Amino acid sequence: MTKATTASASKTEAAADATPQHRVIDQIKFLKPYWVSDQKSKARWQLAGILALTVAEIALTAGVGLGFQAALNALVAKDALVFGLSGVATLLGIGTSALAGNGREYMTSNLGQNWRGWLTKQFSEAWLGDKSYLRLQHNKKYAQNPDQRIAETVNNVTSSTLSLSLGLFRSVVGVVTFSVMLWHIAPIMVGAALVCAAGAHAASHWAGGSMRKIWRGLMDHEAKFRHALVRVRDNAKPIALAGLEPVEKETLTDEFNNLDAKRREFYKLNWRTGLVGSLNWSSASIVPIALSAPKFFAGTATLGGLELARQVYGNFYQAISWFPQGYTQIATWSANVSQLMDFHKDLEENKLDITKKVDAPKPAPASVVAPQKPPAGPRP
Repeated sequence: MTKATTASASKTEAAADATPQHRVIDQIKFLKPYWVSDQKSKARWQLAGILALTVAEIALTAGVGLGFQAALNALVAKDALVFGLSGVATLLGIGTSALAGNGREYMTSNLGQNWRGWLTKQFSEAWLGDKSYLRLQHNKKYAQNPDQRIAETVNNVTSSTLSLSLGLFRSVVGVVTFSVMLWHIAPIMVGAALVCAAGAHAASHWAGGSMRKIWRGLMDHEAKFRHALVRVRDNAKPIALAGLEPVEKETLTDEFNNLDAKRREFYKLNWRTGLVGSLNWSSASIVPIALSAPKFFAGTATLGGLELARQVYGNFYQAISWFPQGYTQIATWSANVSQLMDFHKDLEENKLDITKKVDAPKPAPASVVAPQKPPAGPRP
C-alpha cells in the first residue's frame, strides 16, 4: 500500500471516528413513531401479551425452585409420596414455563417483524420519492449503501430494541421476585449478589468502554467494502473495456484492510468483555454454595434448601446483571440506530435541497431587455 493510500485511509478512519454520537434519549425518540402510528393498537396489544407471558414465566420459574426444594427434601427423607407429588408438580411447572417462554419468543418475533415492515415501508418510500435514490448515489456527502440500511439495519434495530427493552423488563420483574425469596433464605446473599454485580458492571464498562464507537466504525467500513464490490459488479463492462482491473483490485484491497483492522480491534474488545462475563457467571455458581455450606454442615440447612438457594441466587444475579450481560448488544444497538438516524437525516437533507431548488426564483436572462414603449408622436 502506498503512502498516499495509507494517508487517505487514516483520514477516512479519523473522519469515521469523528462522527458525532447520538444521545440515547434521541435514539429512543427516533424509534417512537411506530408506537403512535396507525399500527399502534395492534403493536400495543402484542406488547401487553409479551409482558404478561414474561411475568408468568418468572412466576413459574420461582415455583419450580420451590418444587425442587420439596422434591429433594422428600428424597432425603425417603418419603416416596411427597417426592412423587412434588416431582409431578415441578415437571408441570417446567413444561408450563417452557410454553410461556416459547410463546413469548413467538410473539416477540412477530412484533419485531411488524415493526420492521412498517419501518421498511417508510424508508423505501422516502428513498424512492423525488428520485432520492439517484441523488444519494451520486452525492458523496450522503451515506453509502442505502439498500443495506433498509435491508439489514432496519431489521437489526427492531430486533435488538425489542430484545434489550424486554430483557430489561424481565430483569426488573426478576429483581423484585427473587430478591424477596433470597432475603427470606439468607439476607447476606442479597448483599453478596449486589456487590458482585456492581463489580461486574464496572469491569464490563472498563473492558468495553469504546465498543460503541468501534462497532459503528466497523459497520461503516463494512458498508464501504460492500459498496466497492457492488460498484465492480454494476460497472463490469466499463472496467473490462478500460482495463481498470488493477485499480479496482487496489481499491478492494484498501477497503478490506481498513475493515480488517477495525474488526480485529472489535475482536479484542469482545474478548475482554467475554472474559469478564465468564468470570461473572462463575461467581454466580460458587457464591451461593459457599455461603450455604456452613449451615448445611451444621445441620441447620437441608439439601433442598441448598438447591433452592443456588437457583434463586442465580436467577436474582441474572436479573441484576442485565447491563454486563448485554454490553455488546447495547453497543451494537446504539450503532445500528445511529446509522439509521444518519440515513434518515440524509433523506431529509435531500428533500430540503430539492425544496430549495424549486422555491428559488429564477433570474431573468441577461440578454433579455424589457421592451420599451415608442415615444408618442404628434396626433394627425
